Amino acid sequence: MPIQDQIPQRDVLDALVRATHTSFLGRSVDPTWLAAFVDELTRRGETQQLTEVFTDFIRIIYTSPEAQKRLLAGHGGKGLEDVISPGLASRPSPLACIALGCSPRAAGMLKRAGLRRWAGPFDWMTIPAEAVRDSIVDDCAGLLLAAEYEPIPLEERPAETEGHLCRHVRLSELYGPTIFHRYDPLEALGYASLERSVLRFREALRGLHGKLLLQITDETDRSLPAFEDTADMLDRSARGAILVTVALVEGPPSGPFPEMELAKAYGPHRYLRCRTISVPEGTAFTDPLDEIVLLRGAMAAPQITSM
Repeated sequence: MPIQDQIPQRDVLDALVRATHTSFLGRSVDPTWLAAFVDELTRRGETQQLTEVFTDFIRIIYTSPEAQKRLLAGHGGKGLEDVISPGLASRPSPLACIALGCSPRAAGMLKRAGLRRWAGPFDWMTIPAEAVRDSIVDDCAGLLLAAEYEPIPLEERPAETEGHLCRHVRLSELYGPTIFHRYDPLEALGYASLERSVLRFREALRGLHGKLLLQITDETDRSLPAFEDTADMLDRSARGAILVTVALVEGPPSGPFPEMELAKAYGPHRYLRCRTISVPEGTAFTDPLDEIVLLRGAMAAPQITSM
């Protein structure tokens, strides 16, 4: 059927929702969700350019866990967990993987790869590397100090995003935005969740089993010193802990693939520099290849003994 000269906007949005589901998810959209999506896109179209509405919706569907799993399944029929697992299986002894900040990306990647077994205190936070280091130094006592919590007003939260519920005042003033996203520690349930995750984290650091602490941060002139300080504190206070910090370097790689290099070895700990081919979107990258390279590199890094 030829394209009409004038198509009602709602019909265009309806076609967009159907097409993205067919292309990225390989299935038709549920009628209830179709109506909800079209209503929401219509609402956004009242204040945004139609191209912006299209781009945002396509990105949401493309970066969804369902779409990413289907995309990876097209490469040898394997999901992300199957792609990442060999990096751990090749080790002489098993490692538990724990997210160590500095944004929710680390926890999101470990969860999608099937490597996140329990919730840690930094999983769904934006928290600078120095604040993570201080939390290790004081056994997370400062992180749990309720007097330091300050609610973030609705008008100060980024538009069209979830989270940004509460900030930790002292850590934010010292090092930069330290923000709670998924659970609000100013509420009883949120604080209880944070407290439970801290207890698990303390027990894990003191346990005899091996553990890989994954930290993902944007590279600044403070990134390497913070890594060295954190590694030193882990050597003093934890057992069998290996810190792997991945510093995301500004600018694209020289070729069509993500680039990763070992920049610093500090005992068993590793500081990696990475250039990605896509940008972070929420807890993931818009291109799943970045996540594969980053996680496989982080898993293998402790076995590399020289630069």
